[in-house]
Formats: sequence, C-alpha cells, structure tokens
Amino acid sequence: MAVLTEGLEDYLESILLCEKDKKIVRTKHLAERLKVKSPSVNAAIKELSRLGLVNHESYGHIELTREGRTRAEVVYTRHKVLFRFFSSTLGLPEGESESTACGIEHHLDSSALKKLQSLLEFIERKRNSSKKFAAELTEAVDNE
Repeated sequence: MAVLTEGLEDYLESILLCEKDKKIVRTKHLAERLKVKSPSVNAAIKELSRLGLVNHESYGHIELTREGRTRAEVVYTRHKVLFRFFSSTLGLPEGESESTACGIEHHLDSSALKKLQSLLEFIERKRNSSKKFAAELTEAVDNE
C-alpha cells in the first residue's frame, strides 16, 4: 500500500464527500471544494489513478476504487473524530475545529485514532452522567 501525501489524502476525502453530495464527481467539483486550479486537480487525479485509487477517463467523472474508498473513509473518519474532539470536548469554534482537524488528520495513526475515540466516548458518557464532571471539564479546557 503506497504512502500518500497529505494533498492526495485530501483529494480522496474530497472525492468521497463530493460523491455524498453530488453522486457524480468531476474535476471542477474538486477544484471548487479544495480551492485549487484545474491543472492541480488533474495532476492529483492522474497520480491517484496510477496508484489504483480512482477511475477516471479524460473529461469524465471520477470514481473511487474499492481501495480508494477504503482509504478515503479512513481519512474522513480521522477528520470527524478530530473535529468532534476540538469542537465538542475543547469547545473550539467550528472553523477553528475544522482547520485544526484538517491539519492533524494526516498524522494520526490507527492506534492513536482508536485511543482518541475511546477517550471521546468516555468523556461524553461522563459528561452526560455527571454534572460535576461536565463542569470540571469545561473549567479545565476554558482555563487559558
């Protein structure tokens, strides 16, 4: 399995999200979502195609392969968990949670992800069952 750059992981995640929104993904959709120019999209899609992660014919739509979808879902899961941690647990604003999650998601391995998910579930259970814990958590993360 090839190691992907952060940028290529972003493309996989964006293709997955575009599929959820639009069903059919074209280079213009990715350029808009990622705020890049079409030549950048074309180069990335060519590389992802070479790696067997997407299917794409010139001027056609882009589809994730089975492996591409699996890898995109891993990136998206890391992103969602990190976003939830920053927004729900730390109380960061949505935009800051989004950009921070996007920057870190590429560096979180599966072991760390599982531990973070377990921590989030623990915190959410405790927060829901104990007002004292919820207050202490809020005080701890708001104490700058």
